[in-house]
Formats: sequence, structure tokens, C-alpha cells
Amino acid sequence: MKKRLPILFFFLLFSFILSAQRKLVSEYVSVNGYIKNLGIINFVKDGSTLNATSLYHNRINLKIKAFSSLTITAELRTRLFISDQQILMPDYGKLLGKDAGIIDMSFTLVDKYPVILHTMVDRLYLNWQNDKWQIRLGRQRLNWGVNLAWNPNDMFNTYNFLDFDYEERPSADALKVQYNLSSFSNIEVAFSPSRDKEKMVGAIKYAFNKRNYDFQIIAGNYQRDVFVGFGWAGNIKDAGFKGEVSYFHDWSDRKFENVALSVSITADYAFKKGWYLAGAFLYNNKASDQIFSTGQLFAFNLSPKVLMPAKYSFLVQTMKQFSPASTGSLSVIYSPKLNLLILNPYFSYSIVDNWDLDFTVQCFFAGNYFKKFDALGNSFNIRARWSFSN
Repeated sequence: MKKRLPILFFFLLFSFILSAQRKLVSEYVSVNGYIKNLGIINFVKDGSTLNATSLYHNRINLKIKAFSSLTITAELRTRLFISDQQILMPDYGKLLGKDAGIIDMSFTLVDKYPVILHTMVDRLYLNWQNDKWQIRLGRQRLNWGVNLAWNPNDMFNTYNFLDFDYEERPSADALKVQYNLSSFSNIEVAFSPSRDKEKMVGAIKYAFNKRNYDFQIIAGNYQRDVFVGFGWAGNIKDAGFKGEVSYFHDWSDRKFENVALSVSITADYAFKKGWYLAGAFLYNNKASDQIFSTGQLFAFNLSPKVLMPAKYSFLVQTMKQFSPASTGSLSVIYSPKLNLLILNPYFSYSIVDNWDLDFTVQCFFAGNYFKKFDALGNSFNIRARWSFSN
């Protein structure tokens, strides 16, 4: 651990120095990021299990233009937790420090109640491209999903829709090669190795446009499964219409007894007076249809095969920009079989150009052991954010 600390501190110091020397580096180096504080209060309806967390979060994004066609990107995420989380989850610091990538770039520097200090490099890649080709090697975000909330086509770095504080979303150690056939079509091949051979992912995607719709066809290997996927994005009159379908079949299953199907569809519409309305549907046949706590919604085995613990889920989201500085939204998720209801109101206000304040509430309700509709938990979150760039 002592050998890692100088490297991390050098990364931070180097980035801030570059950010300060704007005129010298602006042409070849860009530095941006933010520092934010998130205050979290979690409790059930009677307040008997109330716990609070203060999370300080720093992100530094560094991009170096080595040549006209080659760039180097490195992004560092550092978080300081001060909370009672270690009482509820004694191994939380160790879990944060685990890195599923080829190279371990996730470090828990302090893990002593009530403090956890964790840092990780979640982007580190080389990118070379010209008019026809793009080759990217390293830890990167492979964004193959097209939907609003749930992305069955996102094979490499699945994200949890409820994790609102990770806007950049997870990444994967991978090699991506893209060839542009035309302005509206391309072929993309990606491979993500793993220290565990049964967790490797590799796929090919063909994207094209037909009758004003963007389509994608995907096929490859997802861990122990062969899979095929299909996605689309277009409009029905003035309303947006998107969807993703993915089918998984275990390589060793010759009787087709262990197959998985994940389907997600989204429709959205922007009204003239600034209101936005969206609806989404998710079906994943491998979901357990069981839930006993809010922790299951954040810590369950998330994958493109199972994006929610429920087989059927519905989402309705409305959003409104009230002024140039303020935006509000409300998301409602309901899963009939579990009788699971999630309410997620959100409000954001831009204080000045690089200062933002937002408030997020997450309320969870579900049927209990006695099939009575009851509260699972509530989370109140207030976040202040200062952004910087050179």
C-alpha cells in the first residue's frame, strides 16, 4: 500500500499543476473534474434504523493529445466516506477495494470506523482514430445501450439506474476497434479479458440506419453464455421509441434449459412548454422475484441478464426545466409481482457557473412476508458540487 500512495499523490499533484497552467497546456492537455459533498440520511418509516453518511468525492479527468490522431485519457475517482456504513457492512471498505479488471487500480487507503478513503482509476486508455478507424485500448466506457434506464445490450459495463451519484458510469478493461462503413453505419469489435476465464466478454456490433431508425445487431460471448442482441432508436411521429433485446444461452446447455431473455423498451416525448415525459418497460426472465431489503436493489448480482430483481418492471419519468438554473424530475418504478414501488424525486439548482446544488429522494416500498405493502427504506440526499477545468 505504501508504494501506491506516492503514485496516487503524484497523479493528483500533476493534474492540479496542469489545471493551473492554463495557457501552457490548453492546446495539448485538458484537465477537468469536480469536488462534491453528498450528505445521505437513510431510515425506515419509524426512524429506528436511521444512519447518516457524509461523502466527499473528487474526480480528476486528464486528457493528453500526444499526436493529431492519438490521445491518452486518465480519470481518477477518490471518495471519503464518514458514516455508520461499516456497522451495517463491516467489509464495505474491502468490497470497494476489489477491482474486477486485469490491473488492480482500486485502492482502499483508509478503512477504520467511521472513515473509509477509497480511490480508483476508472478510465485509463489510448485512443487512436482517423476518418475510418478508431482503436481504443485500456480501461474505458463501452456504451452499447440505447435505452433510458435499463440496457440489455450493455454487455461490458452494466450500470445500476438507482446509482445516481456515478454519472460517468462503470468501465471495463477492453480493446475496441471500430470501422466506419459510412456516415450512418459502422462495425465495432470489442474484447474484455478477465483474470477469471469464465468472465471474459467479447462481441461484434453492426450499427446502421434504415428509414430514419438507428439499428444495432450484436453477437458474441458473455462470460459463460453465447448471446445475440438487437437494439433500435427512432421516432413514432414526434415521440421517441427505443428498445433493446438480448438472448443468452449457456455454452454447456445442449437442451436449452438455461436460457435468459432480457427486453427493455422506452418511449418519450418532449412537450412544447418544457415538460418531458418518458415510460420504460423491462423484462428479465432470470430475475428472482424476491426482495427483502433496499440493499438488494443496490448490491444484487447486476448483469445484462438481470437488471432488476423483478421479472417485470415499469418506469415513468417526468422532467421540467423551470428556469435556466433549475431542473426538477420525478421517476416512479413499479414491479407488479414484488409489489415493489420506488419513488425518486429530484431537484437541481445551478448557483453560479461552476457551483451546483441538488436534492434527491429515494423511497422504497414492497410487499413483506405477510404480503402487506410496507416501507423498505428511504434515502434523503443533498449534494453540492464545484466543477473545474483548465
